[in-house]
Amino acid sequence: MGKKKKLRTLMHDREANDASLVICVGKKCCAKSESRAVVEEARAYAAAEHPRVHVEVVGCLHVCKKGPIAATYPDITFKKHVSKKRARKMIDKLDR
Repeated sequence: MGKKKKLRTLMHDREANDASLVICVGKKCCAKSESRAVVEEARAYAAAEHPRVHVEVVGCLHVCKKGPIAATYPDITFKKHVSKKRARKMIDKLDR
């Protein structure tokens, strides 16, 4: 299964239809603490600045060793090496 199809399946199972930033917290792409820090910062920023954008957490997206990995949903675009700053920019774009 391709990475886009897997992401669509994961989000469909969650019944997510709104704009979302999906962050991988799998074990292989980076330290879990690093991806969790990005998740926490992104959630806080989205709640404060863009309440219509959700931040979701998923397991491995199979783009390993280039993490933290984030994807936009529903128009699926993957980004590698996502920092807190880059996550904020992705959230800004999702709320347009």
